[in-house]
Amino acid sequence: MSRRIPIIPTVITAIGILILCGLGRWQLERREWKRDLIASLEAASQLPPVSPAEFRAAMAGEMSVQYRRAEISCHAGEKRPYDLRPGSSAGGTSGFFVLVSCRPNALPPDLVAVAGWTRRADAKDMVLTLDHELAGVVIQNPYGNAPDRPRFMLIPDAAIAPLERPRQPDPADLPDNHLAYAGQWFGLAIALAAIYGLWLRRRSMVAPPRRGA
Repeated sequence: MSRRIPIIPTVITAIGILILCGLGRWQLERREWKRDLIASLEAASQLPPVSPAEFRAAMAGEMSVQYRRAEISCHAGEKRPYDLRPGSSAGGTSGFFVLVSCRPNALPPDLVAVAGWTRRADAKDMVLTLDHELAGVVIQNPYGNAPDRPRFMLIPDAAIAPLERPRQPDPADLPDNHLAYAGQWFGLAIALAAIYGLWLRRRSMVAPPRRGA
């Protein structure tokens, strides 16, 4: 006669399967969110350039200007770069974005611009002459939520000499691997159920010891 199904292992296994299925469902929801995000970022590039009022509204958290186009004046004279950040050239070569403040004073600024791309890791020591009208794509919160850091970064279409043209952001480059992750979680749930089923089958085939033996 087969043994009864053990309650505690069954409950633990069932909870594990539910958690794994929940994670798989969450990844499917994330996939839909990512698709909507990519679509909205692609549409943002078709909107008019960001106005000063829209920049202020974005700083107040009232709207997003992510991937919107903008035009700024950069006439700060001779200045050293504000920062270097990893980035690619227009041709896809890895290197650094050279960030500059387009205002003579008031560091850290609310907005920095990418003066261009370089291979040089010591580019922060160079001096650039900033006397340009820049047009390009806005990245909102390039430093995340770090305090006292710029809230916006402009990646322009052209570079300031002697730097090279930076690569423009493309919404299509955002990773969209949530379906694969969902398949992994659901696969683990199926594997867990199969392993537990095999364990129950093997357990039922093992005869219980006779009393008094």
